[in-house]
Amino acid sequence: MASKVYFIKASIKDGEQAISKKARKLFKAGAFADCFKENDFTAVKVHVGEDGNNTYISASCIKALVDELLRLKTKPFVTDTSTLYVSQRRNAVDHAVLAAKHGFNQEKLGIPFIVADGLLGTSETAVKINGQINKEVFIADDIIKCQSLLSVAHYTGHLGACFGATLKTLGMGCASKKGKKKQHAALTFSIGDDCVRCGECFKHCPADAITLDKVKAHIDQDKCIGCAECLAVCRFNAVKCNWGQESEVLQKSIAEHALGVLKGKRNRAVFFNFIISVTKDCDCFDTPNMPKIVDDIGIAASTDPVAVDKAALDLVENQAGRKMAELIRNEKLDPRYQIEHAEHIGLGSTDYELIKIKPVPSTGSGQALSRVEG
Repeated sequence: MASKVYFIKASIKDGEQAISKKARKLFKAGAFADCFKENDFTAVKVHVGEDGNNTYISASCIKALVDELLRLKTKPFVTDTSTLYVSQRRNAVDHAVLAAKHGFNQEKLGIPFIVADGLLGTSETAVKINGQINKEVFIADDIIKCQSLLSVAHYTGHLGACFGATLKTLGMGCASKKGKKKQHAALTFSIGDDCVRCGECFKHCPADAITLDKVKAHIDQDKCIGCAECLAVCRFNAVKCNWGQESEVLQKSIAEHALGVLKGKRNRAVFFNFIISVTKDCDCFDTPNMPKIVDDIGIAASTDPVAVDKAALDLVENQAGRKMAELIRNEKLDPRYQIEHAEHIGLGSTDYELIKIKPVPSTGSGQALSRVEG
């Protein structure tokens, strides 16, 4: 049977309060309250946005969702994990300061922000999954310990996975640093002859894997953790990667880590994809006012993480009239690896029924639009 994905049109032009109300309308239409129980520790997984970034999904946009959890008398906390790369989100103290600056705090949301993998990103649980790539995955302790989960994903492009939405929010965003390193290990980078020796990759490498000689930069493959920070900061297209093969492994590993996150949470998790302010790169970039690659579309929500990502990808590609790889200008990438592998390992289904919810009050909860075979 096809999984239900609930959808409502939304745009950043609506304003944060209206977007929040639309998210609540999806929560009620999908009867998602059934996934949460009184006294649950409920992780509200978000991306608080890198310092300088202003296209992330703001705290105000999820306020009504948090209010629903509080009404259900769960014990919700807004959460994220530490990054591998150098940023303010690399340790729990600086991460919490940034989260508060961006409104993800007790004052704004009525719940605390807690970094799920501890002070330095090493508080983790090894979860056995016996996957194709990973036999076990390393997930943030507080994600494992909570009873239920509300995932809030911002749909964006991604330089390694082609796009990031729910599966990436779960697999990469809920992993400890060790888990992130295992996923990124699929990517290997080298420096080509276009290098102008500017030193940006050297300054930003978190693993001290890059050196500079009198001609160009060099990457020590034994030290490289595959975080792609060098690729992100290089302005001269000097950093090279074998995307065709390596992105497939990365995406499959993301799906397997998502499986570890959701182990033991069957029927206890809900997934929202905010398909607004869709940018070429993800919210880990500290660039302000990143241009949109497609007009704002709306919000999709489901209890099936595979279906909600497949629906979001279809909505974006159908509206743009172009494939996701074209939109982010890297046609060597295929975003379906993560979705198809997630289905293969039992995370959900690519067969979904899209149910449109009217933005204005109506007598019905929604109208079935279409059924899409994966």
